[in-house]
Amino acid sequence: MDGFSCLFLDSGCGWSGRDEKEGSLMRFGRPKGLLSSESGTVTIKTDSGTTQTKRNPVSVLEGLLAEGYIAAGYIGYEYASRCESGYEPVRLKEGTRFPDLKFLLYREQDIESGNISENRSTTATTPGQSASEPNSGTATQTAPLSNMSRDEYIRMVEKAKEYIRDGDIYQINLSQRFITDIGMTPVECFLRMFHVQHVPFACYLNFGDFQISSGSMELFLRKKGEILTTGPIKGTIGRGINPEVDAIKKAKLVSSEKERAENLMIVDLMRNDLARVCRAGTVKVKRLFDVETYATLHQLVSEVQGRLVRDKGISGIIGNVFPPGSVTGAPKKRVLEIIDMLEPHYRGPYCGAVGLFFPNGDFTLSVGIRLLVTEGKKLTFWVGGGIVWDSDAEREYDETILKSLAIKKALGFLE
Repeated sequence: MDGFSCLFLDSGCGWSGRDEKEGSLMRFGRPKGLLSSESGTVTIKTDSGTTQTKRNPVSVLEGLLAEGYIAAGYIGYEYASRCESGYEPVRLKEGTRFPDLKFLLYREQDIESGNISENRSTTATTPGQSASEPNSGTATQTAPLSNMSRDEYIRMVEKAKEYIRDGDIYQINLSQRFITDIGMTPVECFLRMFHVQHVPFACYLNFGDFQISSGSMELFLRKKGEILTTGPIKGTIGRGINPEVDAIKKAKLVSSEKERAENLMIVDLMRNDLARVCRAGTVKVKRLFDVETYATLHQLVSEVQGRLVRDKGISGIIGNVFPPGSVTGAPKKRVLEIIDMLEPHYRGPYCGAVGLFFPNGDFTLSVGIRLLVTEGKKLTFWVGGGIVWDSDAEREYDETILKSLAIKKALGFLE
């Protein structure tokens, strides 16, 4: 395969679902089609031609899967207005309004898969270089600029806490957006991200007019047969400067009442979401308050699993569970309304779902966090965090900066 349009890297227990020490790789060649949804219009492009419809785009996706296509792409955060009954965004936002849903379509023969250490990228890297090792050089030309000052973000958090105080909501996720320019190819930025922080759900998607690079560690939904699994992350702390300090920080995260309560709120939300599509009595918490460690931080992770209602289709699952609870809050409908009021920017693919759908109906979707979008020389990324009643607004701002470290290191702004 001379080049690729998508690249999926897995540090273990990610896209493949298997705990592989060296990680897996999937490389996608030329797409055979495209599915996109913008402003309520769904566009389908295949070798048979181009058609448009107003139908539910996920139902259209189901039909394409039934024809034998494999789909790689994303469902954007703004798609929430099609899933949450009664929720209608009212605020005009700044920034690019990306398609609400976009997938590249492939046939099985278009995909190469294997072990990261045994595969080589033929266009994104130099000859003989691993697909997980970036070229050297400067990836960006100007420091990333946020659309919010520190004080503005803190005021947004304090306003959200007023809604919590008044009983409107229990938890909410708030974000800020950064923009910079790049001096390298988009895929090189992606490879740098994975090199800085290996994660189970890394992927690069090239849609032509824009590209997505995702370094997510969070599972939104995995469907395997009748089993539906989600792995919400809530609770974050930075790494220590040496093993002793690191162990203390990890123990602090595990013992933090605030972080455990925040994680438990989202676990309960995801249990309720899965119960909408799973058989009664089958939704169980498989893991609670586990710590997963990455290059720049420790995170608190849980896992919820259920057995799907017989013949429950993909459109039914997405329609009842999207958007991810860990990047919205609880209760979901009211949180979506408040995020719409407080945040000045579109989220686009950020905080949506990114991943793969297969012809047999199985799929794996990560939560669109640690994600950047490139449009020519312009690069955009977002960072956010969960807010509860006892959140300290200044610390919440600092946590968003902590979460940006892996991206900033990949872009060459930090050692």
